[in-house]
Formats: sequence, C-alpha cells, structure tokens
Amino acid sequence: RVAAGAHDDGGLVGMSVQERAGKHGGERSRRYVHGMDPAARFTELVNRPASETHLDMMTALIGAAFETGAGTLGATTAETAESIVGQVIVGLDHLADDCAPSFDSILAALFMSGRLAGNRADYGDPSNSYLHRVLATGLGIPITLSVCAMEVGRRLDVPIHGIGLPGHFLIMCDGVYADPFHNGRRYSADELEPAWRRITGMKGDLELRFVEPTHTRSILLRMLNNLKNILVAMDEPGPLSVLATLRGAFPELAQERAEHARWLRHWN
Repeated sequence: RVAAGAHDDGGLVGMSVQERAGKHGGERSRRYVHGMDPAARFTELVNRPASETHLDMMTALIGAAFETGAGTLGATTAETAESIVGQVIVGLDHLADDCAPSFDSILAALFMSGRLAGNRADYGDPSNSYLHRVLATGLGIPITLSVCAMEVGRRLDVPIHGIGLPGHFLIMCDGVYADPFHNGRRYSADELEPAWRRITGMKGDLELRFVEPTHTRSILLRMLNNLKNILVAMDEPGPLSVLATLRGAFPELAQERAEHARWLRHWN
C-alpha cells in the first residue's frame, strides 16, 4: 500500500513487500551509502535542500554512524552501513504494509498493538536513538517512535507531523495529536496542554510555536541533543568521536567545536 506520490523513488508502487525489500532496501541504501562512511554521508547530505534529506535515510545514517564508528561491529564500515540503512528502509516498508492508509490504523498497528513501545526500563540506552535498533527491538523513545509513525504515514500518503514539545515528542495528523511513547494515546487540541504538564511535570503555558510541525532538520538536531546528553556522561571515545562529526556538520552548532575537542583530548 505504498502511496505513489509520497514515496515511489524507485518504481516500487504495486510491488509486494518482499519485492520492495530487495529493491527499496538494497538499491536505495546503496545509492546513499555505497562505499562511504555513514558519518561522512550524513555530513554531506544534512545541509542539502530539504527535498534531498529524507527523514528515514538521515535517521538511519545516524544509527549506522554510531554502530560502525564506535568499533562495535566486525564487518567493514561500508558493508555494515549499507546493511543498517537497508534494515531501516525495509523495516518501515514492512510496518506500512500492515497498515491501512489512515491515522487510526497506523496508531493501532504500531502502538496500540504493542509492536512499538516506549523503553521505560532503559530510557537512557543510546540504541533507543538508532532507528534500526528501534525497529529490531520494538523499543524506543518518543522521538524515534514518532519518526517511525511519520515515515509509515509518508509511505501511505497520510500526513503525520512531528510535534517537538519541551520535554516530550508527539505526532499530529489533521489536528489530532497522539503520543507514540504512551501506546498511541490521542489528544485533542484542548487536551494537549494539560497532558503535556502531566507527562513532563512542567509548569506554565505551552507556547504556540511548540505545537507547530517540527521539520526534519530540527528532528535530527533533537536526536543528536539526546545522544549528546547520554554520550558525554558515558565518556567513551568511539561514540564521542562520531557525535562530534555529526554535530559538527551543522553550521548552527559552530560554537560547540571547542567542546568537541575537549571531549576527545584526553583520549588522544
């Protein structure tokens, strides 16, 4: 059930999920990362026009960069990165194949069913921010669970937007909000602010700018902010080196470069 206008970047409409898996996961991942380090590919793509920075691909590259750059896997970087990106694309295709093209169906199939859920037991695990791990384990944090819903929606031509609230991340479609971390619970516009206060413990008013759709670039930055909070505390050289490379690709984070050097100095 892949929507023709939304996601057919390789002649995939009308194919079975098995056929798409081979074509979409293989060809598309090779096109983006074949023979390249995933961190280098991320830095090359992130400042291109928004039409060239697809959310599924960019979030897949984040996970691939940390898995390969931190020295945790045995295959060569290029081979492993291609495999990881393919896992994400195919995994999202599989999720979409199990949904009807509606917000209700996506919420039910992904979150109400328990297929994807919030990792309450180990919220601070970095792998909650790696989309291939989220798809493999079914566990994630609000932003990565939301990315899964957004990308399934894109495949089905259902306009699901990310909503980056202070301290939490939701999705929205046609004025209805939903919380992937809490089993896809829905909120009307009037229910949103009280729910946000209850979930986060924050006080004050929820500013209008926070309930506007969050763009891909802001989502990527927020994911890297989450990883920064975790990885700086862990103080391990492999992940910190990858983090410095990815964050260094954003001109708006230029003021961090001295901090990046401090992360790594005592490991040299």
